[in-house]
Amino acid sequence: WKNARQRLGAGGVVITWEMFKIEFWVKYFPADVRNRKVVEFLELKQGNTTVAEYATFEYSCD
Repeated sequence: WKNARQRLGAGGVVITWEMFKIEFWVKYFPADVRNRKVVEFLELKQGNTTVAEYATFEYSCD
């Protein structure tokens, strides 16, 4: 990131970290892929318990 920022800054174009992250997400991890991964994660199971059920259980124990 620092090297990229220096190169871009030298050429007259400065981007912020937020701008970089947005462009990165759009190019390399689009919304449809992220959504699919969220569904995959929530459907993970340990034994008979899904991640969502386990998270609810953990939260209720606090």
